[in-house]
Amino acid sequence: MKLRFFSSIVIMAAVALGICVTAANAQPSATQVKKDVSGPKTISVTVGGRGTRVWSKGYSKWVWDVPYSAKVKSEEPGVNILVEATASYDIVGGRYVYWRSFVGSNIYEGIPNPTETEVASLLTQFGPQKVMMGDFYNAVGGVESVKLAGKPRFEWHTLNSVSFTVIATYREKIDSTTMRRISKPFRARLYRDSKTSPWKNILGTGELNDDEVIVVL
Repeated sequence: MKLRFFSSIVIMAAVALGICVTAANAQPSATQVKKDVSGPKTISVTVGGRGTRVWSKGYSKWVWDVPYSAKVKSEEPGVNILVEATASYDIVGGRYVYWRSFVGSNIYEGIPNPTETEVASLLTQFGPQKVMMGDFYNAVGGVESVKLAGKPRFEWHTLNSVSFTVIATYREKIDSTTMRRISKPFRARLYRDSKTSPWKNILGTGELNDDEVIVVL
């Protein structure tokens, strides 16, 4: 009897402090994820599963990642953005606290992404140094190739600017006697004046994901 009374006091105290006793270890539900990632321009959100506990190398911590897709209104009337992203939650004492979303890709409905051929032509036009930045000067004997990555991760910032991942292959110097041949990812961003204008510039951004890594060939 005393034990039951004590347990009731503990539960009542937890409720008074705003602590959820029964759901303390529950991962965020689809409903909660939709609420966390939605904003004023969100049209719809589809959650892709319960999620996974992963180690974020970039931030050196464990997080709970939940994939989702969304349709969002753009700045262009009648044109929507289709987003593929991950909702990332901090794991704090058994609780899951929404941290931020990481965009895997987004595209404008009806507006095509640059093709592999277009990207190759633009990299030839503007030169790989603009994307590779300082790494360009580490290439021994020049850069063998720079091309659109197998998973480009297109991200449109506006109708006139889009980022994506390219892969550069080259030999780099490790020390005075050793070299290695590598395949290295870089984020490139294109700019233009209007959605019907040609692309006028390309720059590197350095904004890579954890899974975009150097491969030694």
